[in-house]
Amino acid sequence: MKKERLQSFEALRGISIILLLALHSEIFDPQFFGEGTGPLAGVVATFLLSSFFFLAGYFTEYSIQKKTTALSFIKSKFIRIYPPYWVALLLFVYGIEINLKRFDFFIYVLNIQVIFSPVFIKSILTLWYISMLIVFYIIFCSLLFTIKSNTKLLISSVLIFAIIYFANHSIGLFDPRFFQYYFLFLGGIYFCRFEEMRQRILSISLIYKITLAIVSVILFWAVAHYSSNNLLYIFIAILFSLSWILLSLTILNTPIGSWKIWTFLSTASFFAYLYHRPLWHFLNLTLGLDGTDKALFNLWLGAPLALLLGYFFTAWL
Repeated sequence: MKKERLQSFEALRGISIILLLALHSEIFDPQFFGEGTGPLAGVVATFLLSSFFFLAGYFTEYSIQKKTTALSFIKSKFIRIYPPYWVALLLFVYGIEINLKRFDFFIYVLNIQVIFSPVFIKSILTLWYISMLIVFYIIFCSLLFTIKSNTKLLISSVLIFAIIYFANHSIGLFDPRFFQYYFLFLGGIYFCRFEEMRQRILSISLIYKITLAIVSVILFWAVAHYSSNNLLYIFIAILFSLSWILLSLTILNTPIGSWKIWTFLSTASFFAYLYHRPLWHFLNLTLGLDGTDKALFNLWLGAPLALLLGYFFTAWL
């Protein structure tokens, strides 16, 4: 994969982290955009999280194509994810003072809480995404390092989805959001794997992509109140996510995607994601901020500070 081709994917990650920080600042709440925009935060959250999972699947396949062994892949992901994650967990528990039972804390240390939350253990904001990512890595890397056939990979993935879907409905295992993002991770894998198909999709007329994106928003808005494990909701959420990811990649596959700011944002994204909430909590308490003042501070000052720290941590480590 050429460097210039990867830039659009890095740019999408950069846009996603900006949207996430804006979302967590609560700037998308109805108090800013009006009471009729209640589902807006959910629409933004779905797009940015879908982008993160899609990109994770894409770069997982990209790493494996470079002849990465299973052991080296596991080692690199463990070193990159777990130590920073454990620090974030301590900051959430002892800094923000989120109380966890002893069993819950043990599960969180292992970073597999998404299997048991929210029915059996408490779900913690933000950290659930890291656990979901780990579970996706476990599932799909187990398949990717053992199955070479694209058809068998798809069949195996569907069977695993069905088993986990049954486990969720029968005994409450797995966070319902698992089903919304599962096939997006797989979609990222296939998008990387089939270069000719990728080029054909990206070359589709921009008008068609914009039209599909608008229609998907309308459909998604209509089912926004459905449960995350509702099959109709899952299908429309995937349609919405893929249409907007495709539109974004098409736009970013122009000189816009080569802007240097995207490299900075993409580099800073992981640590900014992990540590922005504890950072904002400390700053808000210190400055005595609440309500609208807190939201605006987090957006205009807290978010850039989180990104700067995220970039510094990445460069340092």
